[in-house]
Amino acid sequence: MREYLARLGGATTATSTDARPRLRRPRTLATVAAIATGLMLLTTGITAADQSARASTYPSWDDVLAARDNVNQQQTKIAEIRGLIASLAAAVEEAQAEADEKGTIYYEAQLAFDEAAFRADQLQRQADEAQATADESRLRAGQFVAELSRAGGGDLSASLFTNPGEAEALLSRLGYASKISEQAEGIYAVALADQNAAQSLSEQAQIAREIREELRVEAEVAFEQAQAAQIAAEEAFAAQQENQARLEEQLGVLQGVLQTTEAEWEEGERQRKEREERLAREAEERRIAAEAEARRLAAEQAANQPGPGPSGGGGGGSASGAGQVINGWSNPLNGPITSNYGYRVHPVFGYVALHAGVDIGAPCGRHMFAASSGTVTYAGWNGGYGNFVRIDHGDGLTTSYGHIQHGGILVANGQLVNAGQLIALVGTTGNSSGCHLHLETRTFGSAFDPVPFLRSKGISIG
Repeated sequence: MREYLARLGGATTATSTDARPRLRRPRTLATVAAIATGLMLLTTGITAADQSARASTYPSWDDVLAARDNVNQQQTKIAEIRGLIASLAAAVEEAQAEADEKGTIYYEAQLAFDEAAFRADQLQRQADEAQATADESRLRAGQFVAELSRAGGGDLSASLFTNPGEAEALLSRLGYASKISEQAEGIYAVALADQNAAQSLSEQAQIAREIREELRVEAEVAFEQAQAAQIAAEEAFAAQQENQARLEEQLGVLQGVLQTTEAEWEEGERQRKEREERLAREAEERRIAAEAEARRLAAEQAANQPGPGPSGGGGGGSASGAGQVINGWSNPLNGPITSNYGYRVHPVFGYVALHAGVDIGAPCGRHMFAASSGTVTYAGWNGGYGNFVRIDHGDGLTTSYGHIQHGGILVANGQLVNAGQLIALVGTTGNSSGCHLHLETRTFGSAFDPVPFLRSKGISIG
């Protein structure tokens, strides 16, 4: 890959067809190469802490009660349980740290791919334009050659001797032919230069496509690794929640603080789980009610705010109410567009870089909704995008939602969501200068502008 980058960089220097501003990036070529190395190092599967947690065997209540009545075993069992509690906490901490690290590598790999894809598309457009110019120059050169042939006609010198009465006309044609010949040489040189430029750009575009495809694979691997790490972190936390209460109860029995039996503990657990299930149902009911109220308020707000007139592409008018579903699609968030898709000066770091989505400004804590139905394939930390949710809508289409506030991810990996469903709360995590939603749309990993796409679905944002 680095050889490709060097080749592309050298070829680009040879021409000045790229009018885009020179970029200042925090990533060097070494950093991009390090992404691949990092991916290989991070494909080990399960962390040591996770392996420890999975390998742990937890003491039964019979073991605990037997150790309580045996002075020699009591302290050993207390130390064992304390160690298990500590290992659960360590497993959660290490799994989350690894998830954060892999999330950051995923972010960097995705940025590298996005820039390579944009560059490849840009070079191809330039190559196509240059080829059209070369074709036009070649046609013009051919026309001049034809004109020269008509002007030269035959052997003008011989005609001067055989037709002395037409000498003046023949000399005029000879002078005209000489001028055409001089112009033809210049036009031929231009045509040759245009063809060389088109060929150079075509070669650069081919190299850029090769780089893009390599980085696409790296980004996909990085995503899979980050997704697996996030799921492992969730499993580690679930294991802690499942086992820690029982271990602490058993520790209390061993230390003489409690006299709980296994049957009593199980009854307590049953009651606790019933209480948790009841609270979860009540929370879900409140969530649904809040979601409906948020949709109502957003629709009311959108209806009361005048917007621009209708525009092409299947949509237009004022912004659609957030969460309101139209033909299977929904506006994820009401608010102004604060940064468009494309190259921009980064608001945090100040260098020029590709912005692979649009930013929608809104207060932190405001509800954001799924743009369409699909499956959550990522819900966790994603480097500069902060807390991040990605939804797979099928046929290679995904939408992504970045900078979600801490504790504001309201969906989980593998969860099915509906269009207009509440999925997260607006935040400013990651590389962010204020509360907003970073919204992306992609097909098979390649980003494109969400605004015209959603407009084509009947949804106006911003």
